[in-house]
Amino acid sequence: MTDTGNPLLAGQPPCVVNIGIDLFAQTLRQQSVPVVQVLWKPPPPQDDDLLNLLDALI
Repeated sequence: MTDTGNPLLAGQPPCVVNIGIDLFAQTLRQQSVPVVQVLWKPPPPQDDDLLNLLDALI
């Protein structure tokens, strides 16, 4: 990895935490970037009033 001058990297290779789309993590792994894949999805709505408000927004 070349030095980008970014003090956050400080010459260290990046390590990525990927939440969601696995294709993004696969692409990074192909480039030898360490990736931790987190399987996450939003919890289902529990409040009918809130669900109706969200439906009205969409």
